[in-house]
Amino acid sequence: MLSARSGGVPTRAGHTDIRRNNQELVLRHLWAAGSASRAGIAASAGLTRATVSRLVGSLIELGLVEEAGVATGGGQGRPGTELRLAGRHVLAVGAEVNVDYLTLLVVDLANRQVHHWQRPFDAHRAGAEASLAALAQACAGWLDSLPERPAAERVPFVAGLGVAVPGLVDERRGVVGRAPNLGWHDVPVAELLTAELGDRVGPVTVGNEANRAALAEYRVGSHAGTEHLVYVTGDVGIGGGLIVQGRPLLGARGYGGEVGHMLLDPAGPLCGCGRRGCWEAFVGLEALLAEVAEVAEPSAGPGAGESSEERIARVVRRAEQGDATVLSALDRLAEHVGTGCANIAALFDPDVIVLGGYFTAVARWIMAPARTALAARLLASPTPGTGELAVSDLGFAAAARGAATHIVDRVISDPHVLLGTRGR
Repeated sequence: MLSARSGGVPTRAGHTDIRRNNQELVLRHLWAAGSASRAGIAASAGLTRATVSRLVGSLIELGLVEEAGVATGGGQGRPGTELRLAGRHVLAVGAEVNVDYLTLLVVDLANRQVHHWQRPFDAHRAGAEASLAALAQACAGWLDSLPERPAAERVPFVAGLGVAVPGLVDERRGVVGRAPNLGWHDVPVAELLTAELGDRVGPVTVGNEANRAALAEYRVGSHAGTEHLVYVTGDVGIGGGLIVQGRPLLGARGYGGEVGHMLLDPAGPLCGCGRRGCWEAFVGLEALLAEVAEVAEPSAGPGAGESSEERIARVVRRAEQGDATVLSALDRLAEHVGTGCANIAALFDPDVIVLGGYFTAVARWIMAPARTALAARLLASPTPGTGELAVSDLGFAAAARGAATHIVDRVISDPHVLLGTRGR
């Protein structure tokens, strides 16, 4: 067996690599199936029962797998024991800082939601440090609310905090290099949050919000498992998360997927990035709100304000009432959405382009004309299973869900990362 280590040059895998790979096979099987017996895992993964038994024993010891009673089925011989991921023993925290809201979402190892908190927050006006301090306070409040457990019970263990931010992110350093709509430049997000929270949440990771939302869509969304997928965020900013052959495509510096800044018209409207004619300037939430003269409610001060959900809800109410200005704006929005998605489809040839964020609220008005515009601009017409344009069901929490899923993925890919942090 070979492993791609040492700068990408394949080398022969050692015992540790093989064991880690096999542990991941077991965990991903249980993650996908929900529960299974040792024999069932062995058959599915192509491992011997003895090997699976040893792997399961180590994963039970780590608190990642638990026995859940006698397996049911019609097979002959003694019935096996059903196994499942260990419920809420290991938790992952996902968060998002966006222009006008903060989100905190906690999941267990099986990606079941444990906690969800979201509040309107004017992050641009508050600035980076105050925004991250507010997020840390929300996280600390949740940690403080965890119930005391008897000594005989396993205490929930927080495996990490993943943060999603709309901007260019250096994931290796945990630094947001530039986030135009937030007004952030070279913000050490991981360092600042670690200073606020100490070691209570484990390692802090930082990623672009569209990339994290795409991961959530691929893992737990309505298009989970789609090998070639593009997720388009719909908010003040427009971003794209790319899944190619089941893996995130981030680019050489991790800056890939900035589809919101594709040039549609050099003489077009001014974009938040300072250029003209970007796709975001045509289909971003602020562009729609300006076109329908939907003004935000006055902010009470730094850190206050309305969320994107609240603002688009007013537009939806006007559309439902037959407001001609709104309906006309939505027609133009659909045309621009279809045009931009045609550019994405031409570049990446995905199975599906998934629209998230505020696009989900106006889907009933824009999806049909957007699909028509997309099909008209493609060299190859969409076929069943490819080139589809769809709507996400993950809502405005998609990026936070993906940030938490990223933490879960790290644990499943290498369960022994927990050993270095359990002593906290």
